[in-house]
Amino acid sequence: MRPCVNLENIIEEERQALMAEYAFPLSPGRVHAPPYCAIPHFDVLRNTPSALRARHPVRVEELPGKRPGQAFVQSCPSLNYKFLWTHVDNDNYREDYVTFLREHHGLKLQALPRNLHVDHLFNRARARFLQLNYIRMILLPDSINMQYGAGYEKSRTQGGFGREGRERGIDEVLLMKIWGVSCPRQGMPLTPPMLAHLHHMAITFGIPASELERNVRELMDVAAAR
Repeated sequence: MRPCVNLENIIEEERQALMAEYAFPLSPGRVHAPPYCAIPHFDVLRNTPSALRARHPVRVEELPGKRPGQAFVQSCPSLNYKFLWTHVDNDNYREDYVTFLREHHGLKLQALPRNLHVDHLFNRARARFLQLNYIRMILLPDSINMQYGAGYEKSRTQGGFGREGRERGIDEVLLMKIWGVSCPRQGMPLTPPMLAHLHHMAITFGIPASELERNVRELMDVAAAR
């Protein structure tokens, strides 16, 4: 338990924890693997990527809730983070997140403010179709979460689904969401804040910003976001 933790701290800590794992070089060639947002089972989380988990092992424990097997906490002592994962059929995820904050972060609260959403980092309907049982949860401002839910994520869910049972990692568009950047739109120019974010990510990952811009535009084309 740490003193003086508030909800803004939690949002920033979750963001920085994801970046710490994403930026971890898996090989001398600076190969990076995006953190998982949806998985079929927790062995994936405990054992892969193998280079990352050898350096920064994690443990997974169940979070007591209304129904057993519905909420779990991923902890990494060496990177000093904790994340809540919920089952794809868990409808009490907001209550479970409050329990997670109380039990694992020491926040004394009974409910979250209405302007904060507990976000599934992967669409539940798409995860259910792909037989991905568990989804990573993060705390986000409602304005950002609703932008992506109504645009990019909705369109991805309505489009092609992909291979069943394969774990999914965050992509460049979801990374913008995690950082609180407004959702890009298909066929529209990227705004200065979007470009500034991509430039920062390019420096972090040691790749050209133009490559990230191209990836974002291709993801938006695939999603056919409106």
